[in-house]
Formats: sequence, structure tokens, C-alpha cells
Amino acid sequence: MKLSRNRADSWLLEAGWARAGQVAEQDNRVVMMNEHFYPLRVHFEDTDCTGVVYHANYLKFMERARSEWIDSLGIGADWRESAGVHFLVHSLRIQFMQPARLHDRIEVVSRILSVRAASIIFDQCLRLDSMPDKILCRAEIKIACVDKDMLPRAIPEAPILESIRRSLS
Repeated sequence: MKLSRNRADSWLLEAGWARAGQVAEQDNRVVMMNEHFYPLRVHFEDTDCTGVVYHANYLKFMERARSEWIDSLGIGADWRESAGVHFLVHSLRIQFMQPARLHDRIEVVSRILSVRAASIIFDQCLRLDSMPDKILCRAEIKIACVDKDMLPRAIPEAPILESIRRSLS
């Protein structure tokens, strides 16, 4: 992947991330790289018996962040339900680097890597709010667009793709 950038923080590059608003070219197509930030705090219910966040809860945090981002674009669950459009996790790849602990303030940073006819690929990481260069977990998640019968369908241009494009510009 070739990044076009003015200046990038080393931790973002080491993690394979570009800075907000940058564009990369991959396989002769434009890949979008804007960010959405979702802060949260680790509660007792999020941890296991060792006092660290239970591994499955990282996926819950990422789901909340993606949902909040999509809702903020005006294409929330109510609209999608009325339009017969649903988004499901198709596949994911996740890497755990360091644990989050009870009372940590963390941030989920989400980025749309690419949009295809019936899917969106997100790149998400969790990092400590107090140390943004300390990445705790990172995942690439492919979301598929399906109809009410759970069959693949194209992502509607209006308002979904239009809203996504506006958020990325």
C-alpha cells in the first residue's frame, strides 16, 4: 500500500495506519482513511478474573464505535430497518497487543478502509486515552450489506453511500 501523506506520526505508520484525511492507493483503487473516535471507560463488568478486559469485549467496544459513527451519519438502525437494509459482520481479523484494565479510559479509533458494492471494510484500534501511541488491540472488520432475507444487496447510494462520502471528505 502506497501512502500519500504530508506528515504522519510514527506509531500510526508502525501500526499500518495513515493520518486522518489521507488517501492510500491499493490495487489501483482509492482507499479512504478518515477517523472516528469513540471514548469509553473500562468497567468491572468488562473485565475477567485477572482484572483485564475480557477478549470478546474488545469486539463489543468496536461494535459500539461503528454503530455510533453510522448513527451520527443519519443512517441509524431505525432508518436501515425501514429501508430493509442491514449490516452484518462478514469476517474479521483481530490482534491483541496489550490488555486494557479496570478504570482505564480508552478510545476506539475507527477508519473506513474501503467501500465496495455490498460491503465496507473498517480498520479499528483501541488505545489508551492518556497514551494515544499505546495500541491495545487492532482489528480489520468486513461488514456486509444484506436485505431482510439476509441475502447480499448493494449498499444504497442515498443516503448511505452519500453520508459515508461526506464524512470522509
